[in-house]
Amino acid sequence: MLVRKGRYTLGLPVDVWRCDLLAAGLAEAPLDGLAAGMASGLVALHEDPADCFIAATTLRLGAGLVTSDQRLIAWANFAGAAPPIDAGV
Repeated sequence: MLVRKGRYTLGLPVDVWRCDLLAAGLAEAPLDGLAAGMASGLVALHEDPADCFIAATTLRLGAGLVTSDQRLIAWANFAGAAPPIDAGV
């Protein structure tokens, strides 16, 4: 959605970019019911539901967060989650 809105540029079509990352070893994490429920309690995070689902999944799995979203990076540092990786660097 961010690419479509022109707020982010990948340099490749989204499906090609995703396949390249998966081929390089990145693992996708599905949203499950527990993480969805946890998302509603993330009061330290802003109101974007997608970001809340991402953050809750990160906490639920103890996974590292890879994002260029500075709000999510700041949240991960504040929340004591695994150290985030800034994908925008």
